[in-house]
Amino acid sequence: MEETRKSLNIIGAAAVAALVMLFSALCGDYYFDLNDDVLMKDLLSGAYTGVPEGHNIQMLYPISAFISVLYRISGALDWYGIFLCFLQALCVFVITYVVLESLKENRLWLIPATSILLFMLGVVGAHFLFVQYTFTCGFLSATSVILIFAHREKDKKLYWAAVLIAIAYLLRSEMLLLTLPVVLMGILIKWVLTKKEFANYCKLLAAIAVIILISQIMHKVAYSSDEWKIFDDLFNARTELYDFQYIPEYNENKEFYESIGLSESEQKLLVNYNFGIDDEINADTLWAVADYADALKNDEIPLLAQLRIATGKYLYRLRQVTYQKSFEYPMTDFPWNIVSMVLYVGVLLMYLFPKEKRDKRNFFLVVALLALLFACRTTLWLYIIVRGRDPIRITHPLYLMEISVLLGMLIIRAKKSFKVAMAVLTAIALVSLSSVPNQVHIVKAEMESRAKMRHHYDALYEYFADNKNNFYFIDVYTGVSCGEDMVEGETFFSEKMFKNVDNSYGNHDLMGGWASKSPLTIKKFKAYGFESMQDAILLDNVYVVQNKSEDIQWLSDYYNEKGLDVDITQVDTVAEAFAVYSVKSDG
Repeated sequence: MEETRKSLNIIGAAAVAALVMLFSALCGDYYFDLNDDVLMKDLLSGAYTGVPEGHNIQMLYPISAFISVLYRISGALDWYGIFLCFLQALCVFVITYVVLESLKENRLWLIPATSILLFMLGVVGAHFLFVQYTFTCGFLSATSVILIFAHREKDKKLYWAAVLIAIAYLLRSEMLLLTLPVVLMGILIKWVLTKKEFANYCKLLAAIAVIILISQIMHKVAYSSDEWKIFDDLFNARTELYDFQYIPEYNENKEFYESIGLSESEQKLLVNYNFGIDDEINADTLWAVADYADALKNDEIPLLAQLRIATGKYLYRLRQVTYQKSFEYPMTDFPWNIVSMVLYVGVLLMYLFPKEKRDKRNFFLVVALLALLFACRTTLWLYIIVRGRDPIRITHPLYLMEISVLLGMLIIRAKKSFKVAMAVLTAIALVSLSSVPNQVHIVKAEMESRAKMRHHYDALYEYFADNKNNFYFIDVYTGVSCGEDMVEGETFFSEKMFKNVDNSYGNHDLMGGWASKSPLTIKKFKAYGFESMQDAILLDNVYVVQNKSEDIQWLSDYYNEKGLDVDITQVDTVAEAFAVYSVKSDG
């Protein structure tokens, strides 16, 4: 009987996962959500340097090296996309299986299975098609929480929870650390409610600490060369300057810029992000500008005032009930916030019924635990809002973490309050179902927006492929969007997964960005015989690509200040959006 139930649970979980992925695929194509994921894929696949790289800068080395090995085995497959989609499908399978196994009522298996299916379609929704490694990390972390709550003596769920946490940390360490407080809350709540296996939960905590420690050691060793250490300092300085500070105007701060040896045209390279052209712009330069910008701030809001403002935004998002108008902006938390609210109420009700004397103390204990969970989530939310880092790839995983803890509390209590549990799952199913049409609309609208974007960028990359003997340096902002040449409804650059996969060596590179000046950039340049971008641009078969509506004068000014008179000639136009320039020295 036990084996039959297990088989049915596996079949049910596999069916839910398959239906989610199938429904998503029927709605449109799979995309890497952001241009960052595209560059990471290019590094891993060998499209950037010609050889699959284990160093992809954003992920920790062990998992990055693993994916690069897959590309070495077969460069014709989109392994990075396959890997992310597999992890998301795995999360759906594990969550469904664990819930079905925990409830144990096979005659009513359709209610939890349907609830999870509709939740994945109506709430998680578009994330299955517009795939991003940060969200996937949060998904893995939330799934580990479900495994922790479903753990029973002598099974291996804590082991598998540790495995998922390890993968999540290797995939996106910063996101795992952000969700870790909720994981710890899950462990605490599970132990307090069951009063069992304290030693095993301590072992899990120790395992998580060891995972983080070993992962960091392996990563540090892999990036221990002098070249990578220099780049790591540059990367951190770039992050501080562009993510948390600003670039002061040149004329108003000329004395400062001259003191660090930065001319007006070089400062312009920081503004337009094309600093890769200048070898003299290094980590010290970026740190100096970042520190100076920080010191200039005289309108910085005090921390308490920032918290008050953030609290207002937080409370608004907590109660806002509005369908999404687009995939990301303007941001709305529906239906995530309603599902979370339903679970908070549902868990309270489950501990109110049945009204047994011995349950009264548990009820007040649960109230305290829920308050602690809410305080934890509030702290995390205020933290990201104050920092201005609250896109949906971060906020939605935080909701997913909270929902996972609440769902875990529900399945623990389900045996005693089965009817209430089914009612809560039914309510979640109804909320999710009401959002499915909106998710379909969002996906279709986003697909149309990305199709307009691909009309431009497919043409550009086909142009590169048709001119393999040439090399093209792309203005950074041109690599992100068509700027003023964007048609109505067009979005920023991204790339489809699984279609027209081409991992061949790319004869192009951005003139800046987060990978600029890395050992991988140096390796790419050497393969083409370039010593530096500044010198390479002047060669006969090398061109600069920029949105045709933008002024290229900044490039001429840069070379003039370097003592070179250059002639910049537009030699071609691509997709009525991009201008191709030849740059030649008159000297």
